[in-house]
Amino acid sequence: MRFTRLIILLFLSIQLTSCIEGDEEVWLKKDGSAKVEAEYRVPPLLLKEKDAADFVRAIDQGVGSNENLRLVTNRVDKERGAYVIRIGIEADDITKLRGILPSNGPSEPQTKADKILHAILGSIDVKAQGLSARLRREVDLAPLIDQYVGSNSAILLGNAEFRYVVHLPEAVDESNAHEVSKDGRTLRWRYGLADLKGKPITMSMTAPVPIPWWVYVLLFGVVLLVFIGIVKIVKAIILKILAT
Repeated sequence: MRFTRLIILLFLSIQLTSCIEGDEEVWLKKDGSAKVEAEYRVPPLLLKEKDAADFVRAIDQGVGSNENLRLVTNRVDKERGAYVIRIGIEADDITKLRGILPSNGPSEPQTKADKILHAILGSIDVKAQGLSARLRREVDLAPLIDQYVGSNSAILLGNAEFRYVVHLPEAVDESNAHEVSKDGRTLRWRYGLADLKGKPITMSMTAPVPIPWWVYVLLFGVVLLVFIGIVKIVKAIILKILAT
């Protein structure tokens, strides 16, 4: 019995070669725009050829149809036995990345591709705090792993990791990043899936919001108009005094 179990675990380990892994890199620019490049490796135990096609369709529907986002890359390749999902997105406004995938209605059953996609993208929340913005990202892979990998996930996941990199235009104020560059503008997170023990991946940071150049022009224009208005009022008062 024990031998049979070991054989099953060995077979699953082969099917989970490299297991599910993810790499994401985000560039945030001074004007509030953003670029995202993501690559996920999904083993054949979790994803089949039909699911891969559903993946591309789901991304195209969720991102490609959003007028606020530009879908640069959207493909699934099979490499060394695993499916590699590559996604590239550009956004004029980072807040538009929230809820980029529509939720299925109560009468619409989720496909496996939908479940995996919603799990690995997770949720993004952006809030303004004065002249700073707080960004929180949460990715919960536990339900996905429990459903398709089972109780032996800690053994089968091995060294599988999800890695995240964020490049900021200004130094970060605070974050829970595992590594921050000396200039405070590049943040890195590394999460070993076996170490999560059912807990979600949570990333948070607070960074100053750069003010676009046109805001300064607008402010200068307002100040100039106020100054001209004051000059006109003073001039009118002086003329009135001289006329009396």
